[in-house]
Amino acid sequence: MANSFKVTITTAEQQLLETDAVSLTLPGIAGYLGIWANHAPLVTALVPGVVTLHHDDGDAAGSTSHFAVSRGFVEVAGNRVSVMVDSCEPSDQIDVTRAEAALERAKKLLLEPANAKVDLARAEAAMERAKARLIAAKKGK
Repeated sequence: MANSFKVTITTAEQQLLETDAVSLTLPGIAGYLGIWANHAPLVTALVPGVVTLHHDDGDAAGSTSHFAVSRGFVEVAGNRVSVMVDSCEPSDQIDVTRAEAALERAKKLLLEPANAKVDLARAEAAMERAKARLIAAKKGK
């Protein structure tokens, strides 16, 4: 059995996941970061992207889960990782058609910046969330 650590993923509405993992990859503000057992204490912001979790299944291969997450924070301390995000979707629950439509809407809004009614920051955030959802869905297949 590999060295493992506890992982929780929480949104404002619910605790989505609590499990043991052997590694975790997160979309940090300075790029993706990897977490392993006994990682040094850390608190950092997260950006929209894909969380990849390698479960501690007791065998060499283990299983992997992917989640599309929005902005949030991660705290690493005492061999526990707490992921707190605005939204989180497991890859197998992502509606790909809906995510593709959201991406197209956001791209269209960003191509029309002269329109004073367009909130560019909000359109960019929507585009990043849609991209994360599509990548997570693809990885989960």
